[in-house]
This record gives sequence, C-alpha cells and structure tokens, in this order.
Amino acid sequence: MYLIKIDIQDIRSISKIDWQIHPEQAPGWHVIIGDNGSGKSTFIRAVALALVGPSEALALRQDWNDWLREGTSSGGIRITIEDDAHYDRFSGQGNRPQYYYLGAELSFIRQQDGVKLKPSPAHKSHRHVWGGKSGWFSAAYGPFRRFTGGDKDQEKIFFSNPKLAAHLSAFGESVALTETLRWLQDLQFKRLEKNPEGEFLERVQAFINQEDFLPHGARLKDVTSTDVRFVDGNGCLIAVEELSDGYRSILSMTLELIRQMANVYGRDRVFSLDNSQIEAPGIVLIDEIDAHLHPSWQQRVGRWFREHFPRIQFIVTTHSPLVCQAAAVGTVWKLPRPGSHEPGGMVTGVELERLLYGNILDAYGTEMFGRNVSRSDESKRLLKRLAELNVIELERDLSEGEKREQEELRATLPTSANELAATNGRR
Repeated sequence: MYLIKIDIQDIRSISKIDWQIHPEQAPGWHVIIGDNGSGKSTFIRAVALALVGPSEALALRQDWNDWLREGTSSGGIRITIEDDAHYDRFSGQGNRPQYYYLGAELSFIRQQDGVKLKPSPAHKSHRHVWGGKSGWFSAAYGPFRRFTGGDKDQEKIFFSNPKLAAHLSAFGESVALTETLRWLQDLQFKRLEKNPEGEFLERVQAFINQEDFLPHGARLKDVTSTDVRFVDGNGCLIAVEELSDGYRSILSMTLELIRQMANVYGRDRVFSLDNSQIEAPGIVLIDEIDAHLHPSWQQRVGRWFREHFPRIQFIVTTHSPLVCQAAAVGTVWKLPRPGSHEPGGMVTGVELERLLYGNILDAYGTEMFGRNVSRSDESKRLLKRLAELNVIELERDLSEGEKREQEELRATLPTSANELAATNGRR
C-alpha cells in the first residue's frame, strides 16, 4: 500500500496540513522540512497512529489530552491509501470495498473527562489497513535509533502487538530495536541446525554488505550466540553495539525493517534473486533521517534506500538540505514556521531545483531552512568589507594595504568574491 493523501488538523503543534501526491509518485523519497517546533515529529507520529489504528494504539498508553491542539474542541488525522492487489489482503466477509482509494480516520474529541480517540466507521478500515491480514505494510522510526538501552516494558510490545511494534520507536525515546539482534542470532542458530529458515541470514548479510551501503567498506562479518560483529573501515572486528552512532542508527533501522517485512510478507517475498534489492511495497516513516550521519552519508542515504527499496514509499523528516537531493524521485514539503501564517506545502519550481540539483549554498539560499543561515555574522562583516573595497577600486587605485586586504578576503570568500566581481562588472 501507499499513502496518497494525509490530512491533519489541530493535532499538537499542527493547525492544518494537507499532504497529497499523485499515485505514480508514491514509491520514492518524500521529505518533510521545517523549523524546530513546526511539527515534523508530530507529522510522523500522526501518520503512524493512523496506520496502526485505534486498537493497537491502546498499547501506547498515550494521554490523548496531549495530542489535541490547545484551545480546540476536536481534531483529526485522515489518510487515503492505495492498496496493492498482489500483496494486500482484506479481512472479514464480503467483497472488496468498492472504492478506488481506501481511507482511515481518527478523531480526537474533547469531552468533560478528557480527550477521547475515536475511529471513523465510514472507511471500513478494519477490513484493510487495520485488519491484520497479510500485506498493508508500514513501519515508522524515531530519531533515537539504536540496538540497546531501551525500556524492557516497551520490548514486550514486540510480541504482544507486532503491528504497533513496527512503529513504536517513532512515539518515544525509550524504545530500542533490540529484537533485531535476537532475530539475527536465531537465524544463525537455525543455520547451524541446517534449518532452511537459517538461509535467510545469508541473504540479509549479502544485502547489508553491498559496497555502496556502509561507508569505508565496513561489513557484517558474523553472528554468534553473544555478538553481531562487523569489520570496520580499519579492518578491526567490532561488536555492532560498539559501532559509531551513525552506523548504529542506520543499521538498526535497516535490519529491523527487513525483519518486519519478512514477518509480514514471508521470507521468500522480500529479496530480489541477487539479494541486492527489497522487492516488496509499503510505507516507511523516518523522523530525522540525518541524525548522527556525516554529511557525505546524508547526501547518499536517500538514494541508497530509494534504489535498494524501489517499491517503498519513504516519508522522512530532516534538518539537512543534503537529504533533499534524493527527492528527485519523490517530493519535498515544507511546514509553516511556528507562529507564522505561512501556508506551507509542496516545494516546487526554482526552489525545488536548487534543493535537488544545487550545492549546499544554493539550498540554503532558498530560505527553505531559514533566513540568513548560510553565513555567520562575522562572515557577513567580511563580505561587506570586500564589497566596499571592490567599490573603492572602481573609483580609484587601492593602496598596498587595501589591495592585500582585498586579496585575503577573496581567498577567504571565493564564491562571494566571484559573485561580487560579476556584479561590479555589470555596473
């Protein structure tokens, strides 16, 4: 399944969002940007909540009073989805609902005894996305992606509420993806027993060890009863828990995503024949995909996921313009600044082209990531002085000291120096 439309109204910091794409755009890299406090995490959590449904949501033990926007009497989350007839199965009796698109809706109603979460029966969501039949795959990951250090009580949800578990880390910092390590060790045990299920570990290892995934040639070496071990860029054997935050952030999410997809679709329907791609469809939400990643990895992480999960619809939030470059197949959406009356919406035209194809200064120049963020105050002072010297040079010869200062400033600010020179040349 894929998301075609998302409507969020009066949920936490979000007053109103109307996110909509064409169905053919769905598989790809969809980026949500915005200032701190604009509602990026709320967007991810709201969509995740609509995907898991009200029954699973009970296990979250959320206080719904915290969800409804202050000063409002009601709010809601409505999603429109497109199913995949080859993968998604309907629950219950009767024919498939006769709608071109399917929907799910949750309402938050303020009552005397607090805010209540209520599903809309009109969409018959219990027959599809909330139904529990095979397919309808979705997962969500928060910014704190790691293998260990989570709340033990939260880990129980991985067994009691598997659909919710695939979205759990998006709802709080206390969730670790520890079950992934147990799963790998269980596969290794089955492989040693010559159990056919254990062969799946070899496919996972081949997928993870593709040259273009982990930086500096790091690779999954082996799985033992006590450790999952990698060889790092220096050739050292190291337990996965000892890898850097960036490695653990991406690895924990990727391995858990494979585990969840294998659970939903079955091991035989996940990988391509050469183990280079994940072939199954679905929706994956990721909050702060850029967290802990070096800029070079921020730049290529989206392309890698897009190319190796070609049928997945990724919806990610970020503070990094580098992450946006992968949205050449996908979209970029900007949320309104907190306290403003900006409408927000899809980024298009020249601004989008600068995000997709320009350098990082081009991206910051769009002001999609805020105003005046590309230079420090000291840099602006130096640039102003360089402009003054260029103007003086048009009127008279510079002194030796001024000439030396101009050359030093041009060396320090080469891009701006070229722009100023072009401007002066047009005068």
